[in-house]
Amino acid sequence: MRVRVRYFAMLREHLGPGGERTVRDGTTAAELWKAVVVAAAPAVRAVRVRFAVNEEYVPASHRLADGDELAVFPPVSGG
Repeated sequence: MRVRVRYFAMLREHLGPGGERTVRDGTTAAELWKAVVVAAAPAVRAVRVRFAVNEEYVPASHRLADGDELAVFPPVSGG
């Protein structure tokens, strides 16, 4: 199945804006993230991230479906 992935803030600096990924049925948000980090960006391995699927926050265990958009956010702070 195909999933669109988008990265934000410092993740975008290391990984680029994202793009289409082909994953197997039943893949979770965390599994896809792990595959991206191991393959492309060891510099962000220790970053704790949050996931949103189709513009709604989801847990890391959320199973992706064909056509989903997975957004990955690093921690943010502000004042």
